[in-house]
Amino acid sequence: MLSVEQIEEWLGQEVVDAEGERVGKLEEVYYSTGTDEAVIALLKSGMFGRHTSLVPLIGASVGRDYLRLAYSAKQISQAGSEVEAREMLDANAARQLGGGYGVDLPDEDLESATSINRRARSTREAEQKANELDEQARRRAEEAGEAHSTAQDATELARRKTEEAEQARTEAEQAHARAERITPP
Repeated sequence: MLSVEQIEEWLGQEVVDAEGERVGKLEEVYYSTGTDEAVIALLKSGMFGRHTSLVPLIGASVGRDYLRLAYSAKQISQAGSEVEAREMLDANAARQLGGGYGVDLPDEDLESATSINRRARSTREAEQKANELDEQARRRAEEAGEAHSTAQDATELARRKTEEAEQARTEAEQAHARAERITPP
């Protein structure tokens, strides 16, 4: 089977059969949810791409501008796997498809490349948003630390000014008391 990295680049490319005859364009790829392996290809063919076929990717290979399947055009048309693209293929549909081609496909649900890519994009966006929020929280914590430091400085300054004012008041009272003793009534 082809790996995710190998097949993703061929979406929209020509697909040829085992003899090199053009059989359509690669519309979608379905992956094993357990192994992340490309398992089934969805091909579009015919005038205006109206005909779609599911074909196992067992034995497939890739060329410079095409994907080569291990089946003949006749096998593909006889398999009768006309379907519409959807996000998931259930295990039963995969088994039936494999039976039509005489191969065993994984006994599990298969997920489309479109669905996988959408989920990956959502994950990346969520991670980016989380990173932005982390950075925002870090900046706010830093600002709060600075404000706390400024508040501590202001509190210390106020404490010193209060002490100075208290000392000045005490000195004024003492000076006033001395002045009363010196000055006759």
